[in-house]
Amino acid sequence: MLYRAILFDFDGTLVPSLPLWVKSYQSAMHRFKHALTEEEVIRRCFYRDWDVLADEFGIADPRALQDHVESNVREALLGANLFPLALPLIQRCRALGLQTALVTTATRYIVEHALPSFLLHDQFDSVICADDVSHFKPHPEPIHKTLQHLGRVPSEAIMIGDSTADMKSGKAAGTATALFLPEAHAPFHSFEVLRATEPDYIFTDHSELPGILGLPEH
Repeated sequence: MLYRAILFDFDGTLVPSLPLWVKSYQSAMHRFKHALTEEEVIRRCFYRDWDVLADEFGIADPRALQDHVESNVREALLGANLFPLALPLIQRCRALGLQTALVTTATRYIVEHALPSFLLHDQFDSVICADDVSHFKPHPEPIHKTLQHLGRVPSEAIMIGDSTADMKSGKAAGTATALFLPEAHAPFHSFEVLRATEPDYIFTDHSELPGILGLPEH
């Protein structure tokens, strides 16, 4: 096996939740009298600081905007499913003695509510959320903090994610990186920009991960 610690992003990597975020932003923005298309949400809202976003749309209370979006996502996730092979993969890693961790920019308000419904509440040795760090991905802090919790050095770990932030964070922290690049993500990311991060591996289906991780065959 090539790694001792397997670090996973959450949204878009373990669960196909990016469309849920779009609808949640649309619903929240509607409360503040803004009607946004899916393309506008992705272009103007995704990966933006709440203060900057609120200022751009003339919303006086950034926290109110954040609360509306996150409440919508939190409830929507209860009706969602993981990517089909995500849970078996994590369980297999743990059965082989590997450490697993979740490294997400989502808040604990969202994540801790969602994990039990996905049967993931006891599947991670470390869970780092937005609340736990001063700097979000692509800064290396979330990964450094995870590795500290796990007692691992970067060369023993791999960061698995679907965004440029995931790849840049892993590279800045010194871990290996694996980019999830399914065709369904085309509306949400520039594939050219994603590939430009030069991940160590690119995969389009979770069935490819055992080979990437060097797991022994069943």
